[in-house]
Amino acid sequence: MSRPRLHDLLLQLFSERNSQNLELCLGHSDFQVFLSLHSLSLPMPELVQAFTHTSFAHEYEVSHQELSEFFGDAVVQLIVTTELMKLYPNESEGKLSKLRSSIVNEKTLAKVATHLNLQELLLVGRGEYKKELHLQEAVISDTLEAVMAKIYIHHGMEFASARFLSWLEQAVPEAFNLGNLDSFDAKSKLQEATLAKYKTLPRYSADTLSEGFLVKLWVNEDVVVEGIFSSKKIGERELARKALENNEF
Repeated sequence: MSRPRLHDLLLQLFSERNSQNLELCLGHSDFQVFLSLHSLSLPMPELVQAFTHTSFAHEYEVSHQELSEFFGDAVVQLIVTTELMKLYPNESEGKLSKLRSSIVNEKTLAKVATHLNLQELLLVGRGEYKKELHLQEAVISDTLEAVMAKIYIHHGMEFASARFLSWLEQAVPEAFNLGNLDSFDAKSKLQEATLAKYKTLPRYSADTLSEGFLVKLWVNEDVVVEGIFSSKKIGERELARKALENNEF
């Protein structure tokens, strides 16, 4: 008989709140599997803390990930900055700062976290679980940073750097490509422009067609520009650039 997964026990805890179910969640073997899979040697309570959202902590009076996430953000920033200096020793500070921002942000870190299936280990409160908070980019990216803090503390910077860069390469292979700046700059500049003008962010939608993707750029409730592209990513970049060039927002 297969063992119940962590979130199966979490749902049981929500319906039958007792100390036994809580202990089963906090000591679940899925956490040990994660350690073994990534060759990590961390105290189990600290690993579990890294996966504990404040909503769960407040409901069950256990420690949470918040300070670890704060620490882990600095760890990830340093890892990425060091790697950028190795790769591009002659580039300008401005370019490297922008490339770092394109890596150390909610969206990119969430891709890494999703690649690692961190969402399956997240402990969130009952109401938040119903709202699928454990799947949100902001929450899983914070959790990745909390995990990185624990790895740094118990394994040191060299190991933490190797582990994070390996994960990043697997999830976002082109993360350190300077060519990404064109896309990142256009989209980030458009965000700044729409925030200043409308107090809102632009959004993108994509429909699959036989010849590619019909990508649309929305500002407020209006489609300001659209086009057919070979990929969603290329489409978003080109539409943002076009909107900026033609002031179409």
